[in-house]
Amino acid sequence: MALSPFIIHVEKKPGLAFGEIMRDARFWLDRHQIEAVSFKPVTSAATGVGFDIGFNIEDNALLFEQAFG
Repeated sequence: MALSPFIIHVEKKPGLAFGEIMRDARFWLDRHQIEAVSFKPVTSAATGVGFDIGFNIEDNALLFEQAFG
């Protein structure tokens, strides 16, 4: 599987469950008719829980980053 050229990292926000962030992201993508090509949950000691989402189109990645980054 090839990596997406445009990856946006989204961290869990305080006060929101991880599932809520994923639900909001899915709703946003559907509403904007944007298709993500990859999705990878990630955890780290420094940033906690989050996910990396990949796009093939840079403009789509930038729009998503403005909304969730």
